[in-house]
Amino acid sequence: MYNTPHCQLQHLKAQNAILCQWKQFCKGDDYREPLKFATHEIEKHQITTWITDTTNGFESDEADTKWLLEEFVPSMISSSIEKVLFIIANDSPLIEEIKAQEVALSSFFEVELVESVDKVINDKI
Repeated sequence: MYNTPHCQLQHLKAQNAILCQWKQFCKGDDYREPLKFATHEIEKHQITTWITDTTNGFESDEADTKWLLEEFVPSMISSSIEKVLFIIANDSPLIEEIKAQEVALSSFFEVELVESVDKVINDKI
């Protein structure tokens, strides 16, 4: 569906989901363009589940975090998205950041943390 050196997006039709897999640190357009593309796909297919794989995740650049909160998250809130999943290991250095996002996003979506991409694909969450 979408693939760059930084990010891969897949439409998981069986789950009516988009899987966003970060590959390495990026910022600016390299960070924002995959999310903008995903927004159009969410609208086009009325996708209900957003999945972010943080296995190779990273702390975002401050400007990108601001953009995420001011632009991307509001677009998701007004979209067909009902559920947000984070793929994250319990010992990930990002666990506290992701748990904080879980709390913030729970006001708008069903949010779940899972440990592996296999669980998402095989269990059809």
